[in-house]
Amino acid sequence: HSIVGGHASLPGAAPYIVAVKTTADSTFLCAGVLLKSTWILTTAQCVQDKIATDLQVLLGSHRLLTNKATISVTKIERHPSYNTVSSANNLALLQLSNSVPLSTRVNTIALNDAPIASNVPVVFYGWGSTSYGAIAYSNVLQTLYKRTLSTVDCRTRNNLMALSDDNICTIDQQGQAACSRDEGGPLVQYDTPKLIGLFNYGSQCNGRTP
Repeated sequence: HSIVGGHASLPGAAPYIVAVKTTADSTFLCAGVLLKSTWILTTAQCVQDKIATDLQVLLGSHRLLTNKATISVTKIERHPSYNTVSSANNLALLQLSNSVPLSTRVNTIALNDAPIASNVPVVFYGWGSTSYGAIAYSNVLQTLYKRTLSTVDCRTRNNLMALSDDNICTIDQQGQAACSRDEGGPLVQYDTPKLIGLFNYGSQCNGRTP
């Protein structure tokens, strides 16, 4: 497994997730989501040292290794207030070279527009590493069920007072966690599929801390 302790996703389980790859050798960089037919949301950290021609996007596949065609990127819009030290506003938009036809395998996701309290059931998707420190990633998209921990609760419970307001934490069972190379993976409400956030970082991929 990747997403440590997760399980393989079924095809079409998350039609909004995309894989951001390099154009040079199709190396997987991070995940993202389709917001509009021509726009991808991912992390600014993922594309920090990239220009648009460095990137291509794979849509509609739960496998990274596939013969499906990719779409090139024409513009990168990083959040103007992205802070590389605190990771505040760690967001970027990628404009695709052409509009994506929507289907059961390729679809957009709506953004959550309400405050998130603690203990909300959520689901996370990603192609990340299988264990802490590993450099490999999973070919098959992985799923992990979690519960939220509000920003305020996360600060007080874990002494993370520097956590910025635009972050939210999740609680995992021990042995279950998002991990390295899960960057940009979507955290989605379980009952109503709305995007709560994108994965930024975790604590040693062990599930002991948010």
